[in-house]
Formats: sequence, C-alpha cells, structure tokens
Amino acid sequence: MQSPREGSIKMAAVMDLATEQRYLDECRRGQVGSFRHLVDAYFAQAVRVAGALVGGRDAEDVAQEAFVAAYGALDTHQPGRPFYPWLRGILVNRAKVFIRSRNRTRARVAAAAERPGHWTAPDRSAEGRGGDVLRLAIQTLASADRELLMLKHVEGYTYDELSRHFDVPRGTLMSRLYRARQRLKERVLELDPALINADGRTEK
Repeated sequence: MQSPREGSIKMAAVMDLATEQRYLDECRRGQVGSFRHLVDAYFAQAVRVAGALVGGRDAEDVAQEAFVAAYGALDTHQPGRPFYPWLRGILVNRAKVFIRSRNRTRARVAAAAERPGHWTAPDRSAEGRGGDVLRLAIQTLASADRELLMLKHVEGYTYDELSRHFDVPRGTLMSRLYRARQRLKERVLELDPALINADGRTEK
C-alpha cells in the first residue's frame, strides 16, 4: 500500500520545478490558460488536504476557492519557489475562513431552534456514518491541531520537516503532536466510544 508520504512525493513530481516556473511566469504575463496546468497538477492533493481540514463534502469547494485566491495573489509568490507549498498556505487559510463561517451558521441554526414554536430536524447525515466520526472529531479541534495532524498524517511530513515548517525544536514538535493526538482521541471518545479499543488505539 502506498504511504501518504509516497503519495505526496508522487503528486509533487507531476510537474518539475522548471516547468512549474514557466507556467507561473506565463500567468504573470497574463496568459490565464497556463494556470490550468497548475490546477491539474495539484488539485487532487489540495482536495485531500482540504478534506482533512473541513470534511469531504466541502473539500472540493474549498480547494477551488484556494486556487482562485492563489491566482489573484500570484504577484506575492516569490519567483523560483515551489508553487504547492505556497498554495497550501492559502488553502489552510481558506479552510479556516470556511470553518468559521460554517460554525456561525450552525450557531444561528441552533439559536433559532431554541425559539418557542421553532423545530429543526436533527442533522444525522454525518453522525450516522461510523466512518465519518474521525472526520467530525478533527473538525472540533483547534486549527493549530488540525493543521499539525493534517501535515503529519495526510501530507506525510516527517518530524524534522514539521519542525522546520513550524520553526520549533523537534522535541517541542513531538510534544505538540502527542497532545494533538490525545485531544483527537478524547473527541472520538465523546462521539463514539466504541471506536476506541481497550488498549487505547482507534479502530481501523
């Protein structure tokens, strides 16, 4: 089975740096069609990351928004630097905006449901599927925990790569990751205790 890290490397190798930079230069000169090549190369990976952050149902929409935002901000991309890491930063920010908006909507619905005479049918579409419990649990975590877990378990970053990404010592990074995993396990227990084995590991 292909590991997440192998998948990331394969995706990144879809386009070599020189070709990537050529398309970016063409985009800066107003050749809009060249951006399509970048979208084709990295869209699947962006959707995977978005899915880890906001959930599968909304992943493609968030990924598309990130690409639109990236195109509009190409003048801030440093020539010669890889495109995907820069795009991923935009994607994470778009995911955070999406989650805040979704949380506000849910809060308004919950407040409306408490008004006398108002009835709202419970949304069981996600909770009713055991396979979505982990995704739901991740969505309840703080954005820093979500990003750390996404980079480790979806992007396949090593501890050293995470340490450089967050600019913290390796030991500090490992402690943060441990605490994030513990908080995730607590959320899973709250949603469905049956998913945690007696030895504390999650069911596959």
